[in-house]
This record gives sequence, structure tokens and C-alpha cells, in this order.
Amino acid sequence: MIRALFPVLMTLSPLLAQAPAPAKCSTIEPVTQDRDKAVYDWAKRHQEVLELGKKGPVDVVMIGDSILHYWAGEPKAPIIRGESSWKEMLQGKSAANLGFGWDRVENVLWRVNNSELKDLKPATIVLLIGTNNLEFNNAAEIRRGIQTVCTAIHKQLPESKIHVLGILPRRIPAKVLAKPEEVNAELHQHLAGMEFVHFHDISYIFLDEEGALDSKLFSDGLHPNAVGYERFGKAIREVIMR
Repeated sequence: MIRALFPVLMTLSPLLAQAPAPAKCSTIEPVTQDRDKAVYDWAKRHQEVLELGKKGPVDVVMIGDSILHYWAGEPKAPIIRGESSWKEMLQGKSAANLGFGWDRVENVLWRVNNSELKDLKPATIVLLIGTNNLEFNNAAEIRRGIQTVCTAIHKQLPESKIHVLGILPRRIPAKVLAKPEEVNAELHQHLAGMEFVHFHDISYIFLDEEGALDSKLFSDGLHPNAVGYERFGKAIREVIMR
């Protein structure tokens, strides 16, 4: 039998050698970044998060990109757009804001892998990430990266509840590989099978009665203004309390 298979294997070997390697997926490769260095120091903020963790555990961690970063909370950001709604959202719970301006999925993965959650030990984690990947990754790649982040979090903190928010509506750049609703459909389908993750698409809070982006809730078509953060905070409070 082995002799019979040998000529077949010899015939196939050149084909196997020529088979293309699996395409790399940037969203699952943890990396640092400095894309928003004109506004804040990414590495310094990472150290501030580690120092905050030394003060002890918190109830809630919000982790993601600038939509969270420039809301409110600790470590303090150079831009604060909704301090009152941040406090109202928490209703006395202790919290840390691990939003980093211009972060992509792979940057959050790096931060999770480099101890940002280790000492904070939150009971509840709210993850909002992916809008900065829309121009560089397709919906499946973004979803795959978010799944990888959730798995990394769960491995470190198996008792924590992870709430993933869908990518929020925004003014779409001229060229994108994925739209928010496409990523959210992927997340809805694939996160449903992960027992330790809950997915929430709260896109509706930023849309008007006709289903279009409500510009009155944004400062620039991406980041909420004070009124937008009020709606955002109420929706997240429902998620946390649930």
C-alpha cells in the first residue's frame, strides 16, 4: 500500500509546495501604535493604566478606541466630552477608561496581552473597537480580531462578563473594506456561540427617525458630543445592569 501511494505523493508534492500560504490577518497580530501622537502619548497612557491597576480592582472597564477615550474617567484624557453622562452611566460603580485614540483591534489585543486588565480585575468589561479598521480590513477579519481579543480577556479573567458593542454608526470614509453593519452582522453571528461574551448592537441610538446618522449627536461624524454621550451612557447602563 505504501509503495502504491508513493508515486501519488511524488506527483502531488510539487503542487503542495506551490500552494499559497494562508493570508495573514492583521487584526490578530498584537502591535502598538502612535497614530494620535499629536493629541496624546500612547505608551504613556499604557503606563498610566498599569499604575491605575496598582490601586486595586474596579467594577467596570471600558476598553476600546477614541470614542471611549474622549468620554471621561480615569486615566484622564486630554479631551473630555461627557463627564456628567459618564458618572450617570456608572451610578456609583468604580471604573477605568481604557479607550485609546486611534486604536484598532490589534492594538487592543496588544494591551490586553500586556497586563492592562490584570490588576484591574473588573467584574464587567465593555469592549468597543473596530471602527478604525474599516478602511484596512474586511468584516470577517475585524470580527476575527474581536473574537481573539475576547478569548484573550477570558483566559486572563474567566469570571468577568464581557459585553461587546457593535461598531457605531458614523460618517463613512471614501474608501472602506467593511461597513459597520457588515461587521455587526458578523459579530452577531459568530459571538453568539461564545458563552462568556454578550453582543449588543446599539446603533439605533445614533440614528434619526428615518434611519440616517443623526448629526446633532456628533462632534465630527464619528465621536459623540455631550448629547450623544448621554444617549450612549444610558444604553450602556442598560447593558451593564442587565
